[in-house]
Amino acid sequence: MDFTPDPTEREGVIPEPVAVPVQQPEPAQKPAAAPVPRYIVWTHRLSLVVFVVFCIELGMLLAILPWTTVWNQNSFLGGYPGLKAIIQSNFVRGVATGLGLVDVWVGIWEAVHYHDPVA
Repeated sequence: MDFTPDPTEREGVIPEPVAVPVQQPEPAQKPAAAPVPRYIVWTHRLSLVVFVVFCIELGMLLAILPWTTVWNQNSFLGGYPGLKAIIQSNFVRGVATGLGLVDVWVGIWEAVHYHDPVA
């Protein structure tokens, strides 16, 4: 092994400065965007109304239905007594009610935080 210093590495030599490119400043005002057509805005608004109504109705159904007789006297589960016992447990009813309340919350949140589309 040779530990002699490399002749290209000399003590006291200052490396050459590195040129850094200058960034151009951003313009103070951005050019105005083209307006969004009215039919697109109204399509978004209509879809929001449909989504909010759907979420709130489904949430109310899920929150209230597990505690009614419709949930208990279900003819579809008559042939499956094991599944009927699980469906009638208070834990499953609570989970369905919790999902319903979350669904109502999502519908209200979407309605409150809606913004018209921009280009």
